[in-house]
Amino acid sequence: MSLIQTLIQLEASLTAFLSVLTSDGVKKELQELLHNEETLPDKEVLKRAASVVDKLGEMQSTLEPAHLILADHFFGYTDTKCLVAAVDLDVPGHLADGSKTLGQLATATNATPLRLGQILRPLYTKGVLSYESATEKYALNHVSRLLLKDHATQWHNWVTLYGNQFFDIARGIPESVRAGSTRCAAQVNFDTDLDMFAYFESQGWIPQLHKTLGGGAKAMAPGILADYPWHEIGDKTVMDIGGGSGALLASLLRANPGMSGALFDRPAVINHISPFFTKGGHFEDLESRVPHENLISGDFLEAVPMYEVYTMKWCLHDWDDDKVVKILNNIREAIIVTESSRLVVLESVLSGTRSGRLSVYGDINMMMTVNGQERTEAKWNELAERAGWRTERIWPLRNAWVQAIDLRP
Repeated sequence: MSLIQTLIQLEASLTAFLSVLTSDGVKKELQELLHNEETLPDKEVLKRAASVVDKLGEMQSTLEPAHLILADHFFGYTDTKCLVAAVDLDVPGHLADGSKTLGQLATATNATPLRLGQILRPLYTKGVLSYESATEKYALNHVSRLLLKDHATQWHNWVTLYGNQFFDIARGIPESVRAGSTRCAAQVNFDTDLDMFAYFESQGWIPQLHKTLGGGAKAMAPGILADYPWHEIGDKTVMDIGGGSGALLASLLRANPGMSGALFDRPAVINHISPFFTKGGHFEDLESRVPHENLISGDFLEAVPMYEVYTMKWCLHDWDDDKVVKILNNIREAIIVTESSRLVVLESVLSGTRSGRLSVYGDINMMMTVNGQERTEAKWNELAERAGWRTERIWPLRNAWVQAIDLRP
């Protein structure tokens, strides 16, 4: 079959399948099984959809002219800032009560119609909004609904933080990757030797950072709770290493009534969160299951307390390989070995696929903010083995950009 015949056949097949996907019956199934905000996506549907997306991505890379692929990268900043502008104007909020014309939206948002239309075009052509050319009306879709101010996971905060402060940080990437450079991109851009957290503190941005990351944690929690077999732990006490605010530990205990909890972090963090587990605190309902003596301060690069079961979320990607091995080894030395013993590491696993691109975004963000990195499955296995652990399994978690790396002594 010639190339032109192949393309004609491919076009006809894609047109037919797209027609099916946009038919009323299948659209309803897509909404219920893949894009339903009330429940996790169906596992098999999600797996198949991701595979299709990956194959379509490969097909696009194969067929698209090279200069367009380059243009998507060097003009990529425009997508970010158009989205920031739409969120600043609260375009999603003004569409919450129904579709609107450009004129109606411009009036509602106090924007210039011509300019508003220009920033909305890249958004609807790339799936962030819906646009009906016959009526010339804009509407919310399953993507832009996430940006509503009253959405439980507050995705609009991500647009504001990453589209502004992190956008600026990215300017430092070219210099930060040069041989001999010791500053990360954030330090280069802001011309400081402070680490990112100290600099954010100096600018008053820490509450915004915590608010944003807290929304992400809430978005990921259902998949973390549903897709790892926490029931195997039974009534054991789970020690959350580097547990920060206690949100992960609290979600685990609330979903598993027989479980008790403990948390290990720096002294300042423990002092800050101790009231959370007492009367009037965020987690007062867990006071008896996370007693004060289970909130332990220390440094996981030195030693950790002895428990049977540990969790650790988004800590190891801050550190280089040798430090990661040191941390894992400290936990391996401390763990009380029983049939239930394990360390569940919740971290991104790097993927080269389109459906796994969040892990790549995460890798760049870790690089440019703390000189950190995300890692491949092979690298995680290697580091675990160096520290005396066996990788039992890596569990994919729906709607989460971490996976559960199940390590056993």
